[in-house]
Amino acid sequence: MKVYSVMKREPRTCTPETDLAAAGRMMARVGCGFLPVVDAARRVVGVLTDRDICLALASRDERPSLVLVQDVISGEVYSCSSEEELTEALNTMREFGVRRLPVVDLDNRVEGILSLDDVVLEARALGSERFTGPFYSDIARTLKAICSHPMPAVVA
Repeated sequence: MKVYSVMKREPRTCTPETDLAAAGRMMARVGCGFLPVVDAARRVVGVLTDRDICLALASRDERPSLVLVQDVISGEVYSCSSEEELTEALNTMREFGVRRLPVVDLDNRVEGILSLDDVVLEARALGSERFTGPFYSDIARTLKAICSHPMPAVVA
C-alpha cells in the first residue's frame, strides 16, 4: 500500500515567522497537533507539534504571540513521498521516533501528512493475497520503537 492511499491532503501549515499563539490557534481550530513549517515556496523547513509549543512556552517567560516558530523548531525534518510504500514510511517513523511525517514531492514541497493514526485505521490483523499491509504487527512494532526512545522536542 502506498502513502498516497492513507495520507491527509491539503495540510494546514505555518511559516517560521508565525508566532506560537497563531500556530496553537490553528491547531485548535482544525483539531490537529502537528504543522509542517514551510517557506514561501511551500518547501518543508521544519515541523511544529503541540508538544513543541507547550515545552517552549513552559521554558520561557514570554507571551505565545512573542515567540516565533523559528525559535522553537529544530529544523530536522523526517518526511516521506506519496509514492513510497507505507512500510517504508513506518520504518522512518520507527527509526526517528515520530508519529507523523510530512508528505513531500521531489522538490520538498508539502503535499500532505501521514499520521500513525491514519495508518492504524487502515491496518488489519490478516489480509488477502492482495493486501500488502499495514498489519497490526507493523503498527505495534512502530509504536514500540517510538515509545522506546523519545526524541527531545526542544533543543536547549
